[in-house]
Amino acid sequence: MPKQTYFNLPPEKKQRIMDATYEIFITENYEDVNIRDIAKNAGISIGSFYQYFYDKDDLYLYFFNCIEKKYMDKQKEKTSSILFGKETVPIEEVCTKIEIEFNRTWYKVPMEVMQKFYFGEYSKELDAPLMDELMEYKNAGKLKDTVDIQFIFHLYATSMFNILNYFRENNITDENERLEIKQKYYKDIFLNGILKD
Repeated sequence: MPKQTYFNLPPEKKQRIMDATYEIFITENYEDVNIRDIAKNAGISIGSFYQYFYDKDDLYLYFFNCIEKKYMDKQKEKTSSILFGKETVPIEEVCTKIEIEFNRTWYKVPMEVMQKFYFGEYSKELDAPLMDELMEYKNAGKLKDTVDIQFIFHLYATSMFNILNYFRENNITDENERLEIKQKYYKDIFLNGILKD
């Protein structure tokens, strides 16, 4: 997560950093991006960069997480559920073109960066509303009695990592095919395993 000094910045400066981040990760391979170029494009010094973020991964994951959170909030608003909604809101209805382009870079980041996301603080923060939904369903008696909420929550987060790994290993690059595979898994396997009939 960014340091508090980043959150204390004026909105205009935060916007410059965000714009520079989007631009550089969209146009360059993740491995080729360096702090010097990010700082130069954002109009800040390298020293300032390290006052705001711990490293390149932290910067990338923060802005990726912001987009994912924006999308999940809209999914919840439109369907009353993130996990149990009957329909999926198209990302084009929620995000700007540049946010979508930046979000698509996720499929090309190193696996170590994905691991930091899915097994670290970002995933816990992003998926907290999912935990709330699971608790609501459990309290309403809609989940199987044997369901351990903490375990299911962990399975949900880590399955996303494994699905992306599956896409890479099988060279699945078509966005519609990816979405179909994810939806099938969550509806046919994941939810059927935890919901009462």
